[in-house]
Amino acid sequence: MSNTIIQWLNKHRKNLLVSILIILTGVLSFTSTLDTILGKTIISRIDEKGSLYFKETMSRALYTYAVARGLNGVISVIQGTNIAVSPAGVGVSLSIGEILDPVNDLVERFSWIMLMSITSLGIQKVFMEIGNWFGFNILLSFAMTMILLGIWINNFTKINLKNSGYRLVILALAIRFCIPASAIVNDKIYELFLKDKYENSIESLEKADQEIKDTGLAASENGAEEDETSYLSRLKELYNTTKEYKQYKEKIMILKDKISDYTEYTVDLIILFILQTIIIPLMVLWGFAKVLHMANQTVL
Repeated sequence: MSNTIIQWLNKHRKNLLVSILIILTGVLSFTSTLDTILGKTIISRIDEKGSLYFKETMSRALYTYAVARGLNGVISVIQGTNIAVSPAGVGVSLSIGEILDPVNDLVERFSWIMLMSITSLGIQKVFMEIGNWFGFNILLSFAMTMILLGIWINNFTKINLKNSGYRLVILALAIRFCIPASAIVNDKIYELFLKDKYENSIESLEKADQEIKDTGLAASENGAEEDETSYLSRLKELYNTTKEYKQYKEKIMILKDKISDYTEYTVDLIILFILQTIIIPLMVLWGFAKVLHMANQTVL
């Protein structure tokens, strides 16, 4: 009897050792102890960098959205402004809204794109937190169970439980590290290629916004009325209204220049945030899917 047990143990020694290791891994992953242990390795740095990326990018996106909404408000006020002056006794109306029509749609779309970018970042951050829990606590534990069963009863089932378990391990690792890895890749791309463009564009946009406000057109809706006063007073009024008319024309020319700058910087920011929050994450996800497919083929 004892010889039979010893022979069986010697025969299945490898399976027993692997089973103990699998059971230990499954229990540790299910109880979150595995995450705690790995937290003292490079894994914690990956998670920290991923979280830091989302925090910083969300701050940039929210700030840019605030700038976009502020500009939208200024332009909306200016669009409704109608300046009336009477140089030489002739009534002239300067409609500023017509100048802003070409950029009105761009302003609205810019605000919408920034809101979409903020939403995308929020969703990715939530998925990263879900992946941290689901990848290890649930999927990896289930994969360990399937591998354990496959070691001992694989010959008695039509399904290759061991290979299915290995596939689930690969899937669990992909779910656990996909979004943090995407965040790290995105952060490196931003630092190398996009940071200078973002800082230059947002700084120039703020400057253009302030210069538009400094023209005073957002608060201008004036009308020069004639009073039946002395001849000298009327001459003085004529001089003032003519001067005012020239000043407003100069301000409108400045506004045209700033609108051109605004369009350029806005388009740059739109491209930057679409790349960062949509295109690059999708490309990284596609890359992970390809690697996952190749790994599954290798397991087969």
